[in-house]
Amino acid sequence: MKYTKLILLLSIAIILTGLLLTACDNRIVDPLNYTIADMTVNPNVIYSDSDETTFSTIKVMIKDDENYAVFGQIVQFRSDMGFLQPAEAATDSSGIATVKFHDNGAFGAATIEAIIGSVSETRQVYIDGVPPQDVSSIGFDVSEQIEISVQGTGGTESFELVASLYDNSGQLITQPKNVVFELLYAPEGTNINDVGLLDSTYSVGGKASVNINSGAHSGIVTCRVSTQTLAGATISSTKSNIVVASGFTHTVQFSIGGHSSGVDMGSGMWKVQISALLNDIEGNPVASGTHVFFSLPDEPEWASAVASAYVNNQNAQGDSLAGVAYSYLNYHGTHTNDVINIRIETGVGDIFEGELILPIQNPAIDIVAIPLHIDWWGIPDPTPEYQSTEIRITVLDGQNNPIDNQIVVFSTTLGDPLEPYPPDTGDPYTGLTGIVNAEHGRLSKEVEFFYMECPVPIPPNPGTTTGTITAQILGTDATNQVTITLKRYED
Repeated sequence: MKYTKLILLLSIAIILTGLLLTACDNRIVDPLNYTIADMTVNPNVIYSDSDETTFSTIKVMIKDDENYAVFGQIVQFRSDMGFLQPAEAATDSSGIATVKFHDNGAFGAATIEAIIGSVSETRQVYIDGVPPQDVSSIGFDVSEQIEISVQGTGGTESFELVASLYDNSGQLITQPKNVVFELLYAPEGTNINDVGLLDSTYSVGGKASVNINSGAHSGIVTCRVSTQTLAGATISSTKSNIVVASGFTHTVQFSIGGHSSGVDMGSGMWKVQISALLNDIEGNPVASGTHVFFSLPDEPEWASAVASAYVNNQNAQGDSLAGVAYSYLNYHGTHTNDVINIRIETGVGDIFEGELILPIQNPAIDIVAIPLHIDWWGIPDPTPEYQSTEIRITVLDGQNNPIDNQIVVFSTTLGDPLEPYPPDTGDPYTGLTGIVNAEHGRLSKEVEFFYMECPVPIPPNPGTTTGTITAQILGTDATNQVTITLKRYED
């Protein structure tokens, strides 16, 4: 019994002593030998959006003196701007305490401090003034086909390819983004920025651009542009209608405007449009912009060519055609139907020549018959059974220039045209203008009539009829007629 009381008294004494000592010392006892093994902030840049849209996650790892993770220990956090949520956190089974840091509308570099006992560690988080913009779509600014020329052909050999980046509301992304351009397919030598098949750049004001450069070969180019969203997803767009145009000029076909297409320049001069169709060895039109220089190698005094032109320029009507270069030729109308030599030089020094026939401009036909009437006074013997009249023709252009070497076609309601005078066309119904009695642009045609084409006379009046002879320049509106009167006095 005495021993039991003694033990009880001693226990009470020990408890009282402990309480007394505790009451006399109110300090927080630091954990022994705890260290902050690691402290991270992710991300290290957030944005001043005055809400909880963006934040940085703060993590610290606590270990003891034997390098074991410490579980259940409280770590305190504080910052010189913004706010932490929560302000303290207990370590988990991995020894990590986690809190979130928010901007709270502040701006600048925030210092985050983690404290456990007498140990502390700091990290910085930068609060930027502009929230991040996320990319929702990307696309090329030009949807139409793009055409560049093979290197050295004289055309445009490079094109600035522009892509635009948009957010989910369709607005351009103003913050710089890394944008990658890649040629998925391209003819040999075609490249981006003279680098290769792939290159990257940063967008400015929502637009990113690179130069697509041609090589020595033609073909189709397919380009893909891509960028990353904030979450790391890839968005892209592909353009496959980029063409490296045809190669060097292999053949040239010359053409000239048709009849009555020229412009009256006065003093007998006409201006008519000419053209050259340039094709490569595969028959494809040469690239637009290829320089072409027209000239007349024979240097005639009565003609000239407008020299400078380029492939796919505009014609007189304001139209253009792939592979065609348009220019103008000036010539005097007296040389209509003459053959003129034409030459072009391309921008790479190739020379091609051809021939053109100068077209007639606004032609007109003067016509007269000698005689204008034919009489049969008796029966064919001794009166000739057939009689003819001479049809005299002069062909002029719209400035009254006489035109040589012009074929005229004849028709008549009665009688028959005779074989033509030299030069012989080989057809009795045609004639060729030339020099007759020192006059240019002339031809004569005999038309023969048969007396039986006249009706039987009814005395005292002769049998009378008329035959109309028409002269025409085929393919034009130029035509004229003369009427011959036939009279038969005896049956």
